[in-house]
This record gives sequence, C-alpha cells and structure tokens, in this order.
Amino acid sequence: MTTLAPLFDTHCHLDYILRGSEHPDVGVAPQFKDVWGRAEAAGVCALVNPGVTPGRFSEVFAASEMHSNIFAALSVHPTDVSDISTNPEWLAELEAQLSHPKVVALGETGLDYYWDTSEKELQQHCFEALLKLGVKHKLPVIVHDREAHDDVKKVIASVPGSQGIMHCFSGDGKFALEMIELGFFISFAGNITFKNAQPLRDAAKDVPIEWLLIETDSPFLSPMPFRGKPNEPERVRYVAETLAEVKGISYEKLARITTENALRVYHLENQAIC
Repeated sequence: MTTLAPLFDTHCHLDYILRGSEHPDVGVAPQFKDVWGRAEAAGVCALVNPGVTPGRFSEVFAASEMHSNIFAALSVHPTDVSDISTNPEWLAELEAQLSHPKVVALGETGLDYYWDTSEKELQQHCFEALLKLGVKHKLPVIVHDREAHDDVKKVIASVPGSQGIMHCFSGDGKFALEMIELGFFISFAGNITFKNAQPLRDAAKDVPIEWLLIETDSPFLSPMPFRGKPNEPERVRYVAETLAEVKGISYEKLARITTENALRVYHLENQAIC
C-alpha cells in the first residue's frame, strides 16, 4: 500500500479535535501542526470541517484558516436545533456567513431519532430550510441520518435540486441507491471497519464507486484497531483500506477515485488541491 495516495477526509470535526474536550482521556489537546502532520504523512491532502451550531462557527472558521486545504461547512446539527428555536433570524444569520471563502457546504444537518434531545418537527423544519438554502446557493448539504431513513428521504425529496452527502452512512444498499438517485453521495466512516459492521460493508458493495466518499467524523468513530480512542483525519486511510477490499480494487485506485469524488461534490475540482 502506498500511504501517500491522495485522501480527502470529507467530514472531520477539526475544531473538536483541537479543543480536546470530547474525549476525557486525551489530556492535553493536540496541536494543529501535529494533527496535520500526521494526516499529511498518511496521504491526507484536504478535509472539510462541518459546523454544528452557530455558537461555534468562529472555531470552525479558525480551524479552516490554519491551512489552505482545510474547508468549512456551516449548519445546525439535528441534536442542537434547540439552539436556534428562539431566534427567528437564525437562517438569515447563517446565510450571511456563507460568503466566507472557506465555506464549501452546508452541514451537518439532518435528522436524529436516536438521541431524544430535539423535537422531530423542529429537526425537520431546520433540515428542510437548510436544503433550500443549499439549492439557492448551489452548495452541497452534508446530511446526518440516525434512525431516520424514511423521513430523511421524504424531506430531501420535497426539495427539488438538493444535492450533497449522506455522511457516516448507516443504511442498506437499497437506501444508498435511493439517495444516489436523489443526488447524494454516500460517505463511509470508521465504523465500517468494526467487526459487527458487515451490513455496512454489504451496503458499500452496492454503491457505484463514482458515488463513494470516505471520512473520519473525527474525533469520533475511530476505526479498528483504534476503536474507542480519539480519532484523527490520518485514520481515514483505514476506511479507504476497508472499502478497497470491499470493492475489490487497489487502495491507490480507491483513494484516487474518492478524492476525485470529494473535489467534485464540493466544487473544488478546478483548484490545485490534491
């Protein structure tokens, strides 16, 4: 395996990593130069850092400005929609920040029916509003979908012209193909490497490679053999290795095609990035 094959981590919470607060066993938060150095050594050429709530957008921007190949996305996470429930101007305020030169997407948004922290109707309202904003600004939307496949599909189908990424995909092959039909790439994270993740690996077999993406969702979902430990963008290579095996192709080919896909979905293909 050539570790320097280009890899694009399409979903990495770099601001969380640098804050070091999501995993109590981290101790001292890592320095950016160390995190990025490890990522570059593994072949990572670029990443997107998605925002989850307006109160932390400044941290997302700060992280994106640490390197030319680090990009940002802005949104309200479905478990955080209460943060904007009392602010009728939230969408306009978010839209005003899309002019930042590092913003390449809206996300992550979507629906989460696993955690009982947000009303479903409010989640759906926020999700639909952000999909419409994505269409208006021709930006891809990064979708969080946890135990909400049917409603995610329903909301997306209600907003013609939507396109983007099904982040940390958790459905089956049939659902993946339905989302591709609606214009959404399918992104797999470190959990595809878990021993009990055969259903995910089976789903990946059904995804045409031109619709396939890789991510870490770091600092979460560290792949095997690091499961349970704080994740970093360097470990996206383990996702790539697993998917290459699943698809029956070389690691280098998997890396090249998923990187090309990432550049395409984020409208970065005309920039000298990877």
